[in-house]
Amino acid sequence: MKMQMNATAAASPIDLARTAPFVLGTTTVRPSSCEISGTGQTIPMEPRVMQVLVLLAQRHGETVTRDDMIAACWRGVVVGEDAIQRCIGRLRKVAAIVGGFEIQTLSRVGYRLRELSDAAGGSFIAADSKRDARPTIAVVDIEVFGAEPGLKTFAQILAQDVSAALSLNRDLHVLAVNAAVSRVAATRELSGGTEGPDVRYIAQGTLRRIAEHHRLTVQLLEAANARILWTHRIDLVEVESPSDDLVIDIAGRFSTEVMRREADRALRNASELTAWEAVVRANTAYQRISQESLPFAIAESRRAVELDPDYAAAHAALANGLAASYEVGGARDPALAAEAQFHCDRALTLDSNDPAVLTWVANALSMTTRPPKGLELAVRAVELAPTNPIAHLYLARRYLYLGEAEMALACLAEHERVAPLFPWQYFIAFNKSLAHFMAGRMDQAAIEIDKAALLNPDYPYTWLAKTILATMLGQPEEALGATHRLRQLEGENSLDLQIARIAHSYPDGPVRSALQAMIGDLWHRAAAR
Repeated sequence: MKMQMNATAAASPIDLARTAPFVLGTTTVRPSSCEISGTGQTIPMEPRVMQVLVLLAQRHGETVTRDDMIAACWRGVVVGEDAIQRCIGRLRKVAAIVGGFEIQTLSRVGYRLRELSDAAGGSFIAADSKRDARPTIAVVDIEVFGAEPGLKTFAQILAQDVSAALSLNRDLHVLAVNAAVSRVAATRELSGGTEGPDVRYIAQGTLRRIAEHHRLTVQLLEAANARILWTHRIDLVEVESPSDDLVIDIAGRFSTEVMRREADRALRNASELTAWEAVVRANTAYQRISQESLPFAIAESRRAVELDPDYAAAHAALANGLAASYEVGGARDPALAAEAQFHCDRALTLDSNDPAVLTWVANALSMTTRPPKGLELAVRAVELAPTNPIAHLYLARRYLYLGEAEMALACLAEHERVAPLFPWQYFIAFNKSLAHFMAGRMDQAAIEIDKAALLNPDYPYTWLAKTILATMLGQPEEALGATHRLRQLEGENSLDLQIARIAHSYPDGPVRSALQAMIGDLWHRAAAR
């Protein structure tokens, strides 16, 4: 039955032993045994996390401040923000698996619980044949070797948390295999593919003691033939409770490996694509931003829009490609910016709660008109999908446009934490270089820009930035070398393009004029060599 309590008593300490079971949507919560059940699964929860859930449920959708939470769940003992966020993060992971509720953040105020009638919890969305070719990954329980106390519970919670973290990726369908099903039977059933969702990948793991530590081995399998596609080993010193860093690291590696294979598959199959596959093709081309790759990204996004005009992500991807083309072209074609704005508006109208949509729209706006709304959208994308690497990356880009170097670096650090295998490493180094440059750390900026040039020597903005940096560091030969590379990439007659890019990147008149004059001088000196 529903919980019926007086909200005025919410700040009183939560006594789990005396709190009756209650229901959130179609999910049952049993505080006294610290369990929550839904979608055929029962998940154990830490007592402190359960106390936070009970408190939020008692408030019936009202906001719970951090002070109220400390008073009721920590009995007034002062704790840091990290402790509260860890509990909220754990609840969000559980909600992604069992459904029934979601936790909303009210910036600088607190949190509130919203009850959902949908038991799926958003982790498995019904397929639409026009757009939905997203792969399904089944997360199988981690197999434990040894009888150490608590080891099995650790493994069970870790598998559930990884499932929840993966489910936040809107490009994946995630199935958590019931603990009662044996690993062999589950693999056999899933790889058959005769009933239920078409499972393409299986995530599995083993946990065993090795000398003074425990070794966790995780593997990605191809469901059709149980072929091992990828393996990763982690040595753990403690196995008391899975840390957020461990969960995010594993989920991020699984996501990256799956999407890398899906991109390869979509690029090989150019005919009979779904809208989702066309967007994957577009985003793969977008990884190497240039005047040559962007037309392909735009064309594939247009194909996705044609296949499904009501697919928000297709419009957002198209807006992002158009805006990038506008920026790379020196902001000289206002028609590109106008079309990008149209598709931004269309994407937000169709789905303003998809983190990928919010992220791409925020980035597109940053590259065109740079309105304040772009920051709001990027922040919301991170709140909705904290394990989405693109969200952190584009939030960093937004802070760079605002001149907030340290905030940008913090976002880039979070990006590296949630996406250890991210393929655009050159772009991370490039943006780090910009942030250090803004903060006045010129030597560090030079190190990062050299790294970006090594990882992707065909990105023109790297050489434009390197030209400026080398000049400011008093390295004339380095500056001339970078200018020469830029001329090789984009042609001897592309000086006007470089001048236009500087005008778009530096709205400040005196700074812009000085940089343009510097580039012009280096350009002519390089030509005279």
